[in-house]
Amino acid sequence: MNLKLADKGIFRRNKQTPQSLIEEIERVRLNLEFSSFENNSKVIIFTSPSYKEGKTTIVTHLGAALAENGQNVLLIDIDIKKPSLHKVFKIKNTVGLTNVLTGQKTSEETINQTNIGRLKVLTAGPIPYSTEKVFKSTTLDQMLEKLSKSFDYILVDSAPALQGNDTRIFASKCDGVIMVVKDGKTENARAIEAKKALEIAKANLLGVVLNAKPKGLLSKIF
Repeated sequence: MNLKLADKGIFRRNKQTPQSLIEEIERVRLNLEFSSFENNSKVIIFTSPSYKEGKTTIVTHLGAALAENGQNVLLIDIDIKKPSLHKVFKIKNTVGLTNVLTGQKTSEETINQTNIGRLKVLTAGPIPYSTEKVFKSTTLDQMLEKLSKSFDYILVDSAPALQGNDTRIFASKCDGVIMVVKDGKTENARAIEAKKALEIAKANLLGVVLNAKPKGLLSKIF
């Protein structure tokens, strides 16, 4: 059984939410909290070697699980060209992260409240002239430093690590990286290539989540 973006009921933890899904997400949550404590990591980016390997799904479900366990969580969508979080939470993407980084809006003006009290979302926003330039700016460093004081966890949903430079630039500014790979889809060579690319960018790889494994939803290798 695979995780699906369409399964939005998870965010409300209603009776239709599969118990097996809740249990697998809880295991990943506990591993993440333990790893974050050990590594003093609060801003964590999720990426994958390619598209359609499940990172957006993992980020949203994990964010909901952390929030429902008392943590203040912010999800940020940095996949500017192919954003997803606004679709999952059914909110507009007319303003977002890029407006903050270009000085047009403040983070307070752009962060969205979800139907889970402690879970908020910053959508990607419109495509800027140069994403690479705004991601390299000190404005991003200042924004992350400021938001880190308001949230227990900041989970970043990104483009694939091998898709342009944006994710690797952003990853170098985060406390840690978790790579999502999909059973039966992700090729070993692509996973190794993505790992090397992140290392070259001086990103801190915390672990790997194996999505859609046989006889289960998730596996984790921290």
